Amino acid sequence: MRSKLFLVALLIVVSAWMVPSGLLAAGIPGTAGQDDKKYAGLWTGSYSAENGNTEKLTYILSQDEKGQWRGTVKFVNQDGEQTAEFKSLQIVDGKMKGKIEGPDGQVEVTIEGQFQGDKSEGTYSVSQKGSTDVMEKGTWKVTKSAAAKTGQ
Repeated sequence: MRSKLFLVALLIVVSAWMVPSGLLAAGIPGTAGQDDKKYAGLWTGSYSAENGNTEKLTYILSQDEKGQWRGTVKFVNQDGEQTAEFKSLQIVDGKMKGKIEGPDGQVEVTIEGQFQGDKSEGTYSVSQKGSTDVMEKGTWKVTKSAAAKTGQ
């Protein structure tokens, strides 16, 4: 009888652990991404092309009620200040991967990076739309804005 009680208790403990884990893995709304909120906000810094040019860079990241990421990229290039919406954006386990189109719609920029606390850094590559040939690549670094950290 004691061994049956032990097995029932063990089954209850394992089930209690597996159900939330299963919901998290399944991506059930309201169960995942609670910790992801720390990535939302204003991130400012710079990017550097391989040729040595360094310019300003800003990410504005947000997450909708379904957990989908969206964002805006603001940057300065030879044509002045530019703004682009992410065409795709994923943030999973502290890693960011996204794509934007260039201002003229002819190029696509792939952005990848890693969050580490209030800092994030990564790489970017620019390709002609529909091509895998890289025209430009470089690195970027941003820091979360103090106003975004405090919710102001």
